[in-house]
Amino acid sequence: MKVIYHCYGRAHSSVIAAYLHLGKLPMQGPVTKEQIMAVPEFDLAEAADWGRPYFVGKDTDANEVFILGLNSQTQICSQLIYSLACHLRMADQLIMVNTLTAIGLLTRVGGFLSKQIRWHRLGKPLAARGIVSSLPKLRSLVTAVKIQLQKEEPDAEEKADYHY
Repeated sequence: MKVIYHCYGRAHSSVIAAYLHLGKLPMQGPVTKEQIMAVPEFDLAEAADWGRPYFVGKDTDANEVFILGLNSQTQICSQLIYSLACHLRMADQLIMVNTLTAIGLLTRVGGFLSKQIRWHRLGKPLAARGIVSSLPKLRSLVTAVKIQLQKEEPDAEEKADYHY
């Protein structure tokens, strides 16, 4: 199975969700802003990376975990990816997870400052603080994905309509 965590720029929420999924960040307990900022891919991706899946690793069940930035085109790109996967008879091997639903304004503002305005010294720590406050929702999202992975997979047509 391939799990693709996607967000606006592939720099913040999708990165942390992937790291939670892979056990590189804890699913329980406190996580500091400094731990978030130390994640290698955190705040790294640039606009040129949008639309390009980045392989982060394999989980304990050999599911491949990717991150992806879709800019403001989340709905159409997700639809395109699932449609193509259906035509290739691979839709049952794919879960796409929108991580933007789990973050708040602080992460968005920090991401904007860091990636759009290029104020990394202010934006990256601000985005990291926002991620820390969003961890309960991100952990819940990742838990739901892991539960889905353990269940029997729906057929391709059902899968095409399945989004987090």
